Amino acid sequence: MKKFCLQALLLSALLLCPVSASAAATAFTMEQAVAQAMKANPGVESKLLMLESARMNMGVAASYFLPRVSLVATTNRIKNYAEVQTYNSDNLSSKNWSQGWRASLSLFAGFAHLNNLQKSRLNAESEKARHQQARLELGANVQLQFLQLLKYREDLKSARESVRRIETQLQAAEAFVKVGMAPYVNVLQNQTELSSAQQQVIRVQNDIRNAEVQLNAYLGLSPTDDVRYTGRLNDYASTVAYSEEEALKIALRQRPDLIMAQKSVEIARKDMHMAMGRYLPSVDATYDNMSVSKDYDDKRYDGYTRNYWAAGLQFNWEVFSGGGTTFETLAERKRAQALQKEYEDAMSGARTEVIRALLDIRAARELTTASRKGVEAARESYAMANKRYMTNTGTITELLDAQHKLTQAETDASQALTEFQGARARFFYYIGRENPGLR
Repeated sequence: MKKFCLQALLLSALLLCPVSASAAATAFTMEQAVAQAMKANPGVESKLLMLESARMNMGVAASYFLPRVSLVATTNRIKNYAEVQTYNSDNLSSKNWSQGWRASLSLFAGFAHLNNLQKSRLNAESEKARHQQARLELGANVQLQFLQLLKYREDLKSARESVRRIETQLQAAEAFVKVGMAPYVNVLQNQTELSSAQQQVIRVQNDIRNAEVQLNAYLGLSPTDDVRYTGRLNDYASTVAYSEEEALKIALRQRPDLIMAQKSVEIARKDMHMAMGRYLPSVDATYDNMSVSKDYDDKRYDGYTRNYWAAGLQFNWEVFSGGGTTFETLAERKRAQALQKEYEDAMSGARTEVIRALLDIRAARELTTASRKGVEAARESYAMANKRYMTNTGTITELLDAQHKLTQAETDASQALTEFQGARARFFYYIGRENPGLR
């Protein structure tokens, strides 16, 4: 019997262990949620694949500096309509073929290959910035949604506390009515307030579920997955260790959207240089190693096979293109100038966003301090109103008003703290720096 009990305990332990591990695997802090989103989000993955593609194109551009080798072969049949007298056997009807290999090297192409290589590197740098931009956007979205979820939880806690307080008030009102110390209208007013508070609990519970579903989507999980998102609004840092000058310098140096705008200007200039390069000649070196054969229909002539090599230079210079090169160069120059203006505008917008984010942080911090004081005052006011009502020296209207103001003060406090942390999340996004845990 003892042996059977021991086996049952061991089996139970083995069955419970995987469940515990699975439960632990579905719990995410904010930092873990951001990390999971980076792994699972298709948008970020697509930008990474585009970056890898751009890096492969750098190899394509570099290949134009190396010789190109190809195998060549031809065959044809030459047949005269009628036999003619000729002094050149090559004009006779014959079967011909040639085969061999050919190597060519571009010695000069108007700097087209150099500009193309530099352009491919700029494209790779631009795609790297685009990938970073996608990471920043996703991280900020997850953080803001996570903060909203934590706020809803604070609101739910406040709403449930409100229900509990009103239920206590209702019990007191019913007791007072039974002994004739208060009118029945006090019971009705408490029941009305209780119904309103219960409705608020239902609304906030639905808001929590919607926030969890959205977070699941960001993390690549099913909406029905049971995931626990852990944390509180007070868990994150309460300061931003950047002065306005430092923040602006960081933003202008490493914001991905500014990097992309700058690279687009440089790419446009490379396109302009490539267009200008068409004014210059091109020079290629060639080498052929061939075998040719000719077999005459007229048996009086013997066919032959010849092996040879040939090396030379090929020079080409288009001296007039109908104005196409000139207009293309001018068009690329105007495009580069336009992109330069857009880059300058983006820099101005970035400065504005960073400054506004810092102002929002300062304002939200002041709101947080004021709201905490408001909660303390509202709790004290409610305690006093409740005491007066319980001693039958206060009115139900006074008590309900104090209760409502306490609930509102608690909601305002969680809203202020959410705005503060949300402002911090947007600040790090605006300076182009990842901070998944809002440290």
